[in-house]
Amino acid sequence: MTMTDPSLGSPLTPGEETASRMRAIAAELAAHGLSARLHDTRGTLDLTATVHPPGQREAEIVIDEDGYTELRYWNEPGAGPAQISAVALHLLAAATGRQLPTA
Repeated sequence: MTMTDPSLGSPLTPGEETASRMRAIAAELAAHGLSARLHDTRGTLDLTATVHPPGQREAEIVIDEDGYTELRYWNEPGAGPAQISAVALHLLAAATGRQLPTA
């Protein structure tokens, strides 16, 4: 698939295509209420999107142009090992598209 610049009708360069894709991801996350910021660090694009739930600490996701993704969040104060593990397993299942083995 080749993306084109709608204003010119010409194919985008790989760098322009990557930048367009990253802006689209940031816009999608912002449309869902996250604060999304795109960064260009030494020619590599990444975005950080943050959500601030009322009464809770922020959670953020970092996505780079190669698809590497990190999710950072704070466990609830006083959460026990089973609760923390359940959240981690749920997130991993969502990210991988498959259920992990149960204990």
